[in-house]
Amino acid sequence: MDTSPNVPDPRLQRGHGPQEPQSHGADPNPLAAHRPTPDAEGRVGTPLIVGATVLALALFGGALYWALPGLIGPPEPEHTAGDEPTVPYAGDYLLGEPTWGLGNSRLSREICEVWTDAIDEVTFSEQVAHDLMDPGVEFLALEKEVEAPGNGAAYRNDVVLTHNTWYTRLRDGTLDVRDGDPVGEPRDILVLGNVSAWTLQYVVRADSGIRSLDDLAGTTAVFSGDDPEVLELSDLTLLSAGLDPFSMEVVSGYDFDTDTPQQPFIDGDVDVHVLWGRVGNAELDHLERQGMDLRVLEVPEEVVATVSRVDPAYTNLSVQAGSLPGQEGDTNLLASWETLYAHADLDEDLVQELVRAVYEELGDHAPNEQIATVDQALSGVDPDSVHPGAARYLSERGVL
Repeated sequence: MDTSPNVPDPRLQRGHGPQEPQSHGADPNPLAAHRPTPDAEGRVGTPLIVGATVLALALFGGALYWALPGLIGPPEPEHTAGDEPTVPYAGDYLLGEPTWGLGNSRLSREICEVWTDAIDEVTFSEQVAHDLMDPGVEFLALEKEVEAPGNGAAYRNDVVLTHNTWYTRLRDGTLDVRDGDPVGEPRDILVLGNVSAWTLQYVVRADSGIRSLDDLAGTTAVFSGDDPEVLELSDLTLLSAGLDPFSMEVVSGYDFDTDTPQQPFIDGDVDVHVLWGRVGNAELDHLERQGMDLRVLEVPEEVVATVSRVDPAYTNLSVQAGSLPGQEGDTNLLASWETLYAHADLDEDLVQELVRAVYEELGDHAPNEQIATVDQALSGVDPDSVHPGAARYLSERGVL
């Protein structure tokens, strides 16, 4: 990875702490035992001169040995045609992920493990240096070194895993960077491919009689975590379905006693629990463990198409039967993606191998994750924003 010549890459530095002085016994002056006595005066100069001469010859010979390997010592090794070339991207790499509380997702760890195992001479580790959800600064770290706020350590990301909705804002200039300057050249931040889908889910009781978006008028709903962005997306979705968003009453789901935002839905005080998450997610699991029979409403393709006119990052996702509670067949949902991004200067050969490993090996390594198929790699992605190394692999697979 290219770094500024004036700023050493911190991954190539190794710290060497101060060395403890060695003990020479109780005598504070270890040369005292070798001081000449008055009787030896006049005989001290000779051994010193001889010793200095021998030492000088040894040092000169050693320098000559290493400076002229062809004349003194073993000859330089000759390059042969069979020698393996040095891997240009050998070393340690960082996968940055904006998240809360400095906690990496399981998905980012699994991606790093697959890349490290699948590609010779390459080691990837996941990196979260900021304790706020700040995608802007992680994108910025693809462009240049930035400082972590906690300890001031400099780092630069090689790849970033984040939602493609943030990338859309980066490209159109509406994404703020809380900690640092904005990305100087957003067009140099390129796509490697989608990895995992996040979906908008309207969850109802199976026996409620609510079977479609049209039935949401006149209902009450609680939103996961009282998230205003999910509420905004839901309003846009309902408008796209021809409904008045205010026809669905929204109540707060925060409960100080249980600290479970879906508690009003569990208690039967509201009709709908609206959440934003992966197809299989912990909130659905929690609700089903309460003994609830559930149904997730379909969001029709034409509704998603209308939403995508506002934000092309949102796309249709066909979910196979059995993946959601109450599914009787394949179901369409509104989705966006967790997507991998890199700077244009990341080595094309490396990027090709990274993308290959995601779509050929990650699914087997992460059985609990629904990893995007290669056909979904560019769902919601502008083909002009794809990294050349990723484009090479995806073209071979007929996707691009």
